[in-house]
Amino acid sequence: MPVVPKPIPNEPRVFGQLLVRRGRGQPDADGNTLSLRDKPYSDLMRELWGTPDIWNTKKSNVEIAAKLGVDEETVRNRVKHLRDIGFLLGYRLVPNPILFGLAFASVRVEFKDRESKETAIPQLAHIDGVINIVSTYDKSVLVTLLAKQDWDFAKLMVDFELDGEVSPVPGLGLRMTRFHMSRLDWEIVSLLLRDAERKMGEVARQLKVSTRTVKRRINLMMKEAAIFAMPMVDLRKTEGISYQLRVQSEQGKKWEVEKSVAAKVGNLVFRASDLQNGSVFGFTGANVAEGNEILEWVRTQPGVNSAHMTITEKVVQVFDWLEAEVRRQLTKGQAVSQTTAGKMAIQ
Repeated sequence: MPVVPKPIPNEPRVFGQLLVRRGRGQPDADGNTLSLRDKPYSDLMRELWGTPDIWNTKKSNVEIAAKLGVDEETVRNRVKHLRDIGFLLGYRLVPNPILFGLAFASVRVEFKDRESKETAIPQLAHIDGVINIVSTYDKSVLVTLLAKQDWDFAKLMVDFELDGEVSPVPGLGLRMTRFHMSRLDWEIVSLLLRDAERKMGEVARQLKVSTRTVKRRINLMMKEAAIFAMPMVDLRKTEGISYQLRVQSEQGKKWEVEKSVAAKVGNLVFRASDLQNGSVFGFTGANVAEGNEILEWVRTQPGVNSAHMTITEKVVQVFDWLEAEVRRQLTKGQAVSQTTAGKMAIQ
């Protein structure tokens, strides 16, 4: 029996609903069945996951519908079903690492066996800066973290008594920001780190400000690239094999390579670039042979230095370090305010 979507609440939420993957056999509201390998579906995914230049830009259902030539209700209904089948768990908020004097970084850690990998994942989650761990079907994990320019992840692993081979991989390129975060901004962010879809009224009541103020500050932070939204998904609900293809291009050839790969992978659902020559592509295939065929083709393309493919098994979201860092920003802001007030009193 098809799942009946719940009514859409009237109260606005902090971030608009976004579409993420789901498996075949789950009908949408008009009775049609979609798969991630269907082109209309993957086209919609690309719109929602962002572009090579701007990662996870907020888009409304109206904007997405207009871009893809469908109606807003179709977009909304498909999103509802993704939630109903348990694939889309929600969204988390991540401040731009520049606000902390840091940058996004990604590393691949290969362990001696899968058992060692599973044992290491909870320990990796305690390393400062780590916000996301992707476990693959081999012996490795892909770790996303906020780090300093001179960071040494291999040394951090030694400090945690973890034995694995560390290698850098292309990360996500982000827009620069010069936005000055107020104390209220940090307070709003602190409430959205684990759930970026909390109702604006709820956030406003907790902070004792108006809903209009919360909405205005969030829109401004989004516009200035001070904050981003990341989906939290359950990959066990997907159909087929979830691939992540990472490509290193020759200097000046990245745009041509990305265009070529995007044309080859017709059901591309995610695409991002780092600030140098790395590119990341996400797509779902029917079997391992399909992924190997695409990988071999990419490696032969002009302008490609190297290409590697991984199959994603699960995604572990990490919150503790980021929450502590946001609290530190709040404490620092409070200390500055108290110092300023003290100086004014003396005068």
